[in-house]
Amino acid sequence: MLPQFFRSHTAATALLLATLAACTPSQMRKSADREVNQVLKQKTSTVPNSGDQLLDITPPGPASLDTLATNKKAADFLGDSSHIEKNARVIPLHEALRLSITHNRDYLSRKELLHLQALDLTLARHQFTPILTAFGSGRYENIQTPAINELIRENTFTTTGTAGLSILTRTGARLATDFTTDFLRFLSGNVTQVRDSVLAVTLTQPLLRGAGQRATMETLTQAERDLLYSIRDFTQYRKTFAVDIATQYYRTLQAREAAQNAHFAYQGFQKILPESRALVTEGKRTESQIGLIEQASLRYERLWINSIRNYESQLDDLKISLGIPVQTTIIPDPKELTKLSIEDPVFTYDQSIDTALTARLDLHNNTDSLEDTRRRIKLGEQNLLPQIDLTGGYQINSDPGKTSLNTDRRKLGAGLDVDLRLDKKADRNAYQSALIAEQTATRELDLAQETVRSALRTDWRDLQTAQKQYEIAQTGITLSDRLFENERLLNEVGRGSTRDLVDAQQDLIEARDALTAALVSHNIARLNLWKDMGILYIQKDGAWERVLSNEAK
Repeated sequence: MLPQFFRSHTAATALLLATLAACTPSQMRKSADREVNQVLKQKTSTVPNSGDQLLDITPPGPASLDTLATNKKAADFLGDSSHIEKNARVIPLHEALRLSITHNRDYLSRKELLHLQALDLTLARHQFTPILTAFGSGRYENIQTPAINELIRENTFTTTGTAGLSILTRTGARLATDFTTDFLRFLSGNVTQVRDSVLAVTLTQPLLRGAGQRATMETLTQAERDLLYSIRDFTQYRKTFAVDIATQYYRTLQAREAAQNAHFAYQGFQKILPESRALVTEGKRTESQIGLIEQASLRYERLWINSIRNYESQLDDLKISLGIPVQTTIIPDPKELTKLSIEDPVFTYDQSIDTALTARLDLHNNTDSLEDTRRRIKLGEQNLLPQIDLTGGYQINSDPGKTSLNTDRRKLGAGLDVDLRLDKKADRNAYQSALIAEQTATRELDLAQETVRSALRTDWRDLQTAQKQYEIAQTGITLSDRLFENERLLNEVGRGSTRDLVDAQQDLIEARDALTAALVSHNIARLNLWKDMGILYIQKDGAWERVLSNEAK
């Protein structure tokens, strides 16, 4: 009998299997991606420079450098470490930025967190859509009862099925529909059946506590705003990320330049040393003077070795930031240093403050978060009210022993559920917490604005300091180069001071390092100024441009 029962329900079984097949993990993932992308497209359209490349979180393949030029020149200044640039791929700054937004691990993780936030919003929105439910159960039992001179056996198979529909409206009303049917078949000789079905519709509408759109929509409202905040945070993060990558790129080039300067100084003393030793035999130099030159040569050899090590370390760190395996041979394009210049801002400090307070996305978040706390205060006031719900119900039953519904067997009812909520401790504490949260949010907004002002003051000081350092370094190079050349010529003829020669070489190298450092620092400070003002516009490949009109909307 049991197999016969299943054969009689082939159509229902097929429908169940089809439903299960439509819920494969692959299809669920595609469905989630479509919905998340739709939500992100909608939200990013309201955030300037949020970009559309954040929609895809598909793990990227290995970074390919095949299209980049190969370094053919020997890096003699690297000595025994010259192999780190042998046949290395030359990476321009714009390519480094593109690689970083494609392969940087932290950047990819931030994109994934944004998608998780969007998933939370899809669930919050789902609560206001018709929600279907279906449940079924089946149970087989074999019952054995002792009787006079025999055992009575009874086999039963019971099934129950329930289908429902629930809708939550913006006013707080919840409409629920449930259809339940029971099927019972005795499998002990003569076949008998007992069937029963019920269709029930219920409506619940809060009148005080929990009533109205503000209370009902709070979870969805906050989820919508949380995603908007996350997109703004990510957009601001992209600006900071681009500046950080550029800073790391330029500092790596600066370390490379320092290694070249240290090698130049070391080679200079290696050339001067035999000339000075020859002067000893002529009586024009003493052994102590030669000792000074030898010590200077050793000092610059140590400096050269350490500068090479520093360059290698920074180069490996740059590879990690770009998502490139550390064993890959790359070189930041030295031409990028020649593109740098000292460029004065075209706006004043006061104008930069006004722009930042308007354009900074994180400040928008602080302002909106303050509004959130004020909204929760109103909800807290409402939650102090009693819980009074208006209820209504309509039910249709089947005739006894039948599954079809009989509209004559119906029941209609209405009622009022009242909960005076005499214990208001939790509601009172929640209300007080909302009041405190408003005070905290007010201070956080004030602190955020002051932090922006402080950051801009620092940026302007960094710009001015770097510009002055650059001017000093330019003058220092001119003076040190002339002084070193004079001291070198005097040393060749056995005149002049050995100490002055060593000092002149030291001043020249320091001036060269200072010139590069000031040039790099000035450009980094300018990038930080644009970023802190909110006018650093990040393109799809990670490169930047200043677009004040786009950023200050």
